[in-house]
Amino acid sequence: MYKNSVINDLQIIEIEDFLSEKEVDEILTPRKLLFEKASTHYPNYYRNNDRLVEDNEVLATKLFNKLKQIGIPNMKSERSFLAINDRIRFCRYQKGQLFSKHQDGVYYPNTEQETKYTVLLYLNDHASFDAGETEFYNQKTDDIPQKTIIPKKGKLVIFDHQIWHKGAKVTQGNKYILRSDIIVKRKKQNTNHDGYIWNLLPITKEQFLSCGRDRKIKCWDAHLECKHIIEVHSNSVLKIIQLNQDEFISCSRDFSIKKWNMSGKVLSHIHLNEMILNIKTLKNNQIIATGTSGKIYVLSTNLEIIKTIKVHTNWVWGLAIMENDDFISCCEHGSVHITNVISEKTECIYKHDQPLFCINTEKKDVILIGSKDGTLIQLSRNTKKILKYKVHSDIIRSIVCHKDHIYTCGEDNKVVSINTKTKKSTDLMVADNFMTDLIILKDQLYCSGYDGNIAIRKI
Repeated sequence: MYKNSVINDLQIIEIEDFLSEKEVDEILTPRKLLFEKASTHYPNYYRNNDRLVEDNEVLATKLFNKLKQIGIPNMKSERSFLAINDRIRFCRYQKGQLFSKHQDGVYYPNTEQETKYTVLLYLNDHASFDAGETEFYNQKTDDIPQKTIIPKKGKLVIFDHQIWHKGAKVTQGNKYILRSDIIVKRKKQNTNHDGYIWNLLPITKEQFLSCGRDRKIKCWDAHLECKHIIEVHSNSVLKIIQLNQDEFISCSRDFSIKKWNMSGKVLSHIHLNEMILNIKTLKNNQIIATGTSGKIYVLSTNLEIIKTIKVHTNWVWGLAIMENDDFISCCEHGSVHITNVISEKTECIYKHDQPLFCINTEKKDVILIGSKDGTLIQLSRNTKKILKYKVHSDIIRSIVCHKDHIYTCGEDNKVVSINTKTKKSTDLMVADNFMTDLIILKDQLYCSGYDGNIAIRKI
């Protein structure tokens, strides 16, 4: 009934003719005109296809019952299939659209369950479009896929979330798929968050906050004992800043910015027409917020918009505050701008040929920038000299400075130390998955990851 293959001891199951043409048409036809761009939630370098998201228990149950009816494949797991996730994602790939190499994230419906396998149902035949195959890889850095599946209408593919895969670029026509997950019994929790962690924020010499995909904001002491859990958002929490001893501001994939206190009370909030990716505080306590449109928002401490400044044309990831009412930002198109809040004058001071993700201005007269290709860029504000160091093989997500060292982490799963005197780089830590953020408390380096864990390293 099905075909079984393995990559890195992780299974891929292919079930031909899982649904008939009529059943597939009944799913796709009423939805063909409902697709929207995914760019509101995902950057173009990562994916640029169209999508439609539905919470559809009826359809999820129908698909799961069909799977049980034909015989659920043995996935070499002690955890049996419990259900298909109600969150159904439909994708349309038009000419030039793709979903780049990635792993699928784990979803946690409750404390007893988690997803482990991706469900992919092809809704039209490869004859309707050119290219657009589903490619599977041993690891992210591989150029040649280990396995390629050609889409066929009604075919179902089930594979472990941990397998690297890609929806190759469609060169002609439209490709349609349905994607969900298989829910299994949850393993004993051994992570600091459920799912990836986006941001770490020191709040005292002994404590810091973390936030991530599980919508939780957690307060930790230096020994990683959790002191508080705050929930104020309905989607992934991306960044947190501290206003004073008890008041904080956070932004989320729910398109909101919220001010709250340690008791979890929301003090003010604003909902915007775009996802905010980064927030910082100016010296006068005004808030700078950057998002997916390239606009910069200046807000009061009560989160009222004072002004908007058009600086970039796309996702603005990196943001740092400078002196004299200036801030510096970098974006997906590789440009770095210095902007004055008062005059609104903006100047591009550097252009890279790769997307840029983070900025650090801790070092006097030096601006540090992390790129998609793993290059650490050093700009001298005095001499205008530009130095580049290839310290990672993938996206640099965070940069911190401490004494005579620069520390970086990235999507090559590494934490790297760069000696500012010798320029020598050393791998400090290698994880099983992406490293997302770094902070330093009392000569200890704390690093968060895609797997939901926070690691500690003495420096």
